[in-house]
Amino acid sequence: MQLDDIQGNIDLDFHDILIDLLNSLTVVKNLSELDSYQKHIDEKSLVLNALNILLSNQDIERCSFFIKNEKGDLVNLTGLSSGEALSGKHKEHKPVTFKVGEGVIGLAAELGELQSCTDCKNDERFASSDNAFTPGSIISVPVMVLGSLFGVLNISHPEANYFSDWHIRLLEIYKNMLGQLISNFRMLKKMEHHVAQKTEHLERALAEAQELKKRYESLSMKDSLTSLYNRRFFYTQITPAIARTARGSGELYILLLDLDNFKVINDKYGHNSGDQVLVDVAKALNSMMRDTDLVARFGGEEFIVLFSQKDSAQSLAFAERIRKVVKSLHWVFEGKSVSISVSIGMYCISKNTINQKGEDIDAFIHYADLAMYQAKSKGKNQVVQFTESLLENAV
Repeated sequence: MQLDDIQGNIDLDFHDILIDLLNSLTVVKNLSELDSYQKHIDEKSLVLNALNILLSNQDIERCSFFIKNEKGDLVNLTGLSSGEALSGKHKEHKPVTFKVGEGVIGLAAELGELQSCTDCKNDERFASSDNAFTPGSIISVPVMVLGSLFGVLNISHPEANYFSDWHIRLLEIYKNMLGQLISNFRMLKKMEHHVAQKTEHLERALAEAQELKKRYESLSMKDSLTSLYNRRFFYTQITPAIARTARGSGELYILLLDLDNFKVINDKYGHNSGDQVLVDVAKALNSMMRDTDLVARFGGEEFIVLFSQKDSAQSLAFAERIRKVVKSLHWVFEGKSVSISVSIGMYCISKNTINQKGEDIDAFIHYADLAMYQAKSKGKNQVVQFTESLLENAV
């Protein structure tokens, strides 16, 4: 052989080595950049993407991945041919199963080491196979995930004695990177599942806490017997209402209602009967309120109403309607028809009132209370509007 021929062979070998090196580095680089954190990707798709990287950068006819199932068998998870890798169209193939220790693939799984066949068509291990579908060369590499066998990577080529030491070295690196990729993917999914469970528990606990909060808020604002708002809630609403009245031109009214001779019903027919009267009166009062009005149970047989109106005449007319509705209610206790009346005291809060007396809520309620007692002293079942003379009489 002449010197030029030797030099040409050396240059050709060096060129092939350089190409193999670049292709191998591309495989390593692309595999390291493979995104295993995509939201909707599953394990099978991740492995298929990894196989596609290998096929796209190596002269391999086909590669498949066999995963170890719950029974301990090796089942074909997915596979890809060079033609499918180039076209981007992947076909699903009928799964193939191997026992651990069976064939080259099963032996790789059993021993945990790379196994190969350089001339499959003349190898006795493939004697029972259809010769038309038997590859020329194969390499099977076990892939470990989190310290346990995950599956076996199998690559093939139609030519015998095709794979070189270079392929073997690349596959040793590749299978370690693939194992780490799957490990990271599984740990991520496990963490996501754990986070999802914790989030679900927290959301459920938060929903329960919100529901409990609403229930307790309702209990703290509502009277348990009549379901009307209670005294505490009334105080939270009258403060801003007075502030609005101080800035505006309208008038704010307080009605304090006390059921007449209510104690007689309790004493004669029992507290259950008395409770029924309170519930029915509350329903009647609530049915008469506008969206802007507020009615609350103020304590015992007392109710309080807060509303805005243009003048005292309209307010007195509203109070009269309330008195008549309560008087029209009837009950039958122990076979006897029972009715009840109500005494109502009314107080008007205007901008002038606030300027003179300040925003003294307890004083305003006291004035309505004085008017209500005046209604009681005048014979009950009537409406009395507060006047300054009631203060003089009270003193």
